[in-house]
Amino acid sequence: MLTINTFTPLTPLHHPLFEEAKVKVWMKRDDLTHPEIQGNKWRKLRPHLDLLKQKEYHGIVTFGGAYSNHIAATAAAGHHFGFPTIGYIRGDELAQRPEKWSHTLQQAQAHGMQLKFIDRQTYRQRHDESFLKKLQQQHPHWLILPEGGSNPLAVTGMTEVMTQLEEQCLDWTHLYTAVGTGASFAGLIRANEANKAHAEKSTNPPEISQNPQSCCQIHGIAVLNEAEYLLPQIENWIGQPTKQTTWQLHTNGACGGYGKTTAELLETQQRFEQAFQIPLDPIYTAKMVHAFLQHLKAQQIPANSRVILYHSGGLQGRRKTHALITE
Repeated sequence: MLTINTFTPLTPLHHPLFEEAKVKVWMKRDDLTHPEIQGNKWRKLRPHLDLLKQKEYHGIVTFGGAYSNHIAATAAAGHHFGFPTIGYIRGDELAQRPEKWSHTLQQAQAHGMQLKFIDRQTYRQRHDESFLKKLQQQHPHWLILPEGGSNPLAVTGMTEVMTQLEEQCLDWTHLYTAVGTGASFAGLIRANEANKAHAEKSTNPPEISQNPQSCCQIHGIAVLNEAEYLLPQIENWIGQPTKQTTWQLHTNGACGGYGKTTAELLETQQRFEQAFQIPLDPIYTAKMVHAFLQHLKAQQIPANSRVILYHSGGLQGRRKTHALITE
């Protein structure tokens, strides 16, 4: 029987840099949900697994690149929970070259996922209604998930994380998370607003908060270049203006672009892992930690702040060989 650790620890991080800045820092270890179905990928998949049972879908069809955490997690979920999966993979040049497959694709196939390689021009149509309609006709009674598993239902999956944080660290002031498609980021913002609104309406006497900030701040660190295009979708997923949460999408922390890195980022990742014995993935969480440290050194985080770094998992990405981008 598969065991998912749904309640993940909040680990305090102690370092002279944090003491000097007079801030307290924790890491939400959502990488510890499961070795193969980690972090936000599990959170976003979980409500779809419920839907899979309720609607009696045959299986899941989804999209991703050769190193997609979502492809890896979906294939693993299908393997462990016993439903078939199909992955439409960007790059038809890989179809007849299995020796060129990434660890992600190799493991997905080992978990029973049927891989269908499509050219990049066709892959760009993955959001088009006409394309999806034809795809649904090809796969009747299958649940089709978008790239990254990101849709309105996936956004609701992040509620559990925020509920846990309210229990683990009621007075947090800042939360940092990596951003790919924006669904997890939007889900955290939306869930925080709902929790705060519920607390205000509670008939029980409210707990006295030591929060030095009037609003919680949620910072999303985009891991791909020119990510401003994500903002309309993020705002749509949030659904309404936020009153008790200030949020910002930072688009200058991609360190060369998606799946790329820099010497400075590699050094930050190595130092963090040595200091705290917590592995980071180079595509998402390393960039999030790097951006947080830059903000801290630039004195953009006030003294007495209580900061949470959200570890979204994706450690299978550590197996990828990255090009070093020098600056």
